[in-house]
Amino acid sequence: MGRLSFGRLTQAWAGEASDFTPLLVDRLDQLGEALDLELVAAGRSEVTTTGGRRIDIVAQGSDGSELVIENQYGRADHDHLTRGLAYAVARDARGLVLVAEEHRDEFRAVAQYLNDIRELDPERGIAVWLVEARAVRVDDGPWAPLFTAVVQPNQFTATVERAKQEERPASLTQFWEQFDSDETATTVRAILDRWEAAGHRRRLGPTHVVLEARGPAVSGTRTVVALYTDGRVMVPFSSYAGQNSGVSVPALTTDEFRARADALFGFGGTERQARTEPGWLTPERIEPLWAFCTTVADAYADALATDVRGAID
Repeated sequence: MGRLSFGRLTQAWAGEASDFTPLLVDRLDQLGEALDLELVAAGRSEVTTTGGRRIDIVAQGSDGSELVIENQYGRADHDHLTRGLAYAVARDARGLVLVAEEHRDEFRAVAQYLNDIRELDPERGIAVWLVEARAVRVDDGPWAPLFTAVVQPNQFTATVERAKQEERPASLTQFWEQFDSDETATTVRAILDRWEAAGHRRRLGPTHVVLEARGPAVSGTRTVVALYTDGRVMVPFSSYAGQNSGVSVPALTTDEFRARADALFGFGGTERQARTEPGWLTPERIEPLWAFCTTVADAYADALATDVRGAID
């Protein structure tokens, strides 16, 4: 068993603006997990504000709300907190996320005070998350960020989740009614019918259907891809690498697999939760998409069988 070690952010990423901020933009999905939020936008970094100042990152939540993200090395200071709050107020953002290696007690008190106000007046208040970040690795492996929310809103995530549940279609019939393109609907239906006929599972989201397959995870199933009503496809490379389950699937993390996926979907090679352009799903792409999905499902099955054999041994 490898030894887990922790380090300062500077040990892993030398420059705050040049290295760590781009990492956060690339890992918004991982940061969102620490906040119990789905950050769906890729994020915009180094956003200019009035007075020539810059906000590190502006991201978007699954409910369409805007979130301001400020990050810094060491202990959080007043400059980052006030700049982030000022920009969040000016943009009518729903929340501020302040990422640092340590947060002062007075900052925690301010964040909790603002969250209490927001709970009383959700339409006007600003939600605040204080997140502590550390660098972690196993033995001499590559460094990875570890995010821990030390202050977060009491009701914000529950409100967002309720809204998501209300938007979620209750049945496949309602799901099909969301499509504007008959061709896209026919394409998704063809793939979904084949998927279920093969014995796999599916799960409905607000505007998408998730194709799932049995694999090494607490729930026993893992996401393969998600198909959206606007013709997009989401490919969860971070999930393949074990970000959600803690169990990486080696066959889905090789350079060769990623290169084939990039060629098929038109990705750039660095996305963690990659989404195609709207309208990507067309009838002529049914077969290559089906081949990709079955490759992922087969890799999950192999990894699950390996886990079972390991447990028996």
